[in-house]
Amino acid sequence: MSAAEAGVLPDDRDQNAPVPHRLAITVAVMTAIIMNVLDITIVNVALPHMEGSLRANSNQITWALTTYMLAMVIVTPLTGLLVERFGQRRLILASVAGFLVCSALSGQSHSLPEIVLWRFFQGVFGASLVPVGQAILVESYPRSQRGIAMATLGMGIMLGPILGPVLGGYITEDLSWRWCFYVNLPIGAIALILLFFYAPDFGHSEHPRPLDWQGLLWLTLGLGSLQLILSLGDQDDWFSSRFIVATAVVAALGSLLFVVHSLSVRSPVVDLRLLADRSLTMGSIGIGLFGLALYGTMVVLPIYLQNYMGYEPQTAGLVMAPQGIGSWISMWAAGRLLNRGASPRLMIIAGVFLGSLGTWLSLHYNLDISPAWIVWPGVIRGLGLGLISIPLFTLAFTTLSKANTPAGSGIFNLMRNLGGSVGIAIVSTILTEQAQVAWNQMGGHISAFAPAVRHYLDAVGLVQGPLAWHLLGMELERHAAMRGILDAFAFLLVSFLAVLLIALFMPSTDPGPGKSPPL
Repeated sequence: MSAAEAGVLPDDRDQNAPVPHRLAITVAVMTAIIMNVLDITIVNVALPHMEGSLRANSNQITWALTTYMLAMVIVTPLTGLLVERFGQRRLILASVAGFLVCSALSGQSHSLPEIVLWRFFQGVFGASLVPVGQAILVESYPRSQRGIAMATLGMGIMLGPILGPVLGGYITEDLSWRWCFYVNLPIGAIALILLFFYAPDFGHSEHPRPLDWQGLLWLTLGLGSLQLILSLGDQDDWFSSRFIVATAVVAALGSLLFVVHSLSVRSPVVDLRLLADRSLTMGSIGIGLFGLALYGTMVVLPIYLQNYMGYEPQTAGLVMAPQGIGSWISMWAAGRLLNRGASPRLMIIAGVFLGSLGTWLSLHYNLDISPAWIVWPGVIRGLGLGLISIPLFTLAFTTLSKANTPAGSGIFNLMRNLGGSVGIAIVSTILTEQAQVAWNQMGGHISAFAPAVRHYLDAVGLVQGPLAWHLLGMELERHAAMRGILDAFAFLLVSFLAVLLIALFMPSTDPGPGKSPPL
């Protein structure tokens, strides 16, 4: 019997009462979340290997990523409505089971339309895993230990961007790209069994809101079109493409109609009135900026290490892994400090300082540095990421009522996903366009009549000719790309600093009477 059926709402329970099987619940939720988040990044490494098997070119194969993120963005804000209708337990069980089936079908795909279809449904089932898992952890831990619960959740969410490229590289090279999907099966089976036996059932309503079909249509058009723009804009040269322009018009109209409709009906598909809660609004903006910085870093580092430093995918993953270790350490520390009454704002300020310092050190990268210069700035940046994310979780839900937690979590995690998509799109554009600018600037000084060019060729033992110009062109391309990489890190530095402004405008952590305690 659920809490709702028993007439006991979560707010009525003793906040410090022990919850049975808390360890099993935590392991189950974390396993499901890790499986979901890992699948966003693990496939990136396998894309070149998938092209031949699925008879697709490099542009077409990106739809395997685009459709997954498209479904995630559309379905995530619907979490609150789904919890009302089915309850947390049934929703997360259905999500894990559906995700496993779609993972198996994605792995056995033999054509591009087939994998695009199953990846879309994989995103549909995976979209609710993080917000529902977050709500289950909130209900399973007493008030005094929720900092630890959210630190555990954050460690799972951070694992995907860090471990994905490493695991994807090993699996693709040693097995097959299909195992990037099949690896979900044993992980998901463990999560499904544990959730079946131990997952609590909260949130189900005897009188759920009616489904707002019109609002769902506008939401799908607005967010879906926005995700398409972010995913395809760089390769289609943004607004030089008629398709991108048309999609932008649809995104703007869909989003405007969705906002107007949601504020004018009694039971919208996503309750935007929750954004009147300043903590949730500022926290959602903050987690969006955090996702931008995190996923932007995860885009630029592999390109730098593999394409221009000559690292193998496995080596690049190992060099990037210490950033994840730093994040896990600081997340664990953040949970402990929050439980002891530390100020979330001060922790965010410290996190911004460390994240900015690590990114500022990256502005001094070049094409000849040692791996240590990659590792230590990554560790510092990782420490900052951990100190930012957990306090943001805490502050965002400080004044939100328990009944609105699933819906608020859907909005919060939507902003994290959108922030990541925006970060990937902007960083990809900076890498492309600024490298082209640098090419034009530096290439203008290379000619057969330039004394510096003649001196350089003499110094390296080359004479003017096709081979010399080919080698000069390759060197010019490397240094132009390095300029683009440094500009991308400069943008990420600004992203970290922007999080500081969010923290300063968030309200205090005192939840007040009848409100949710910090997560």
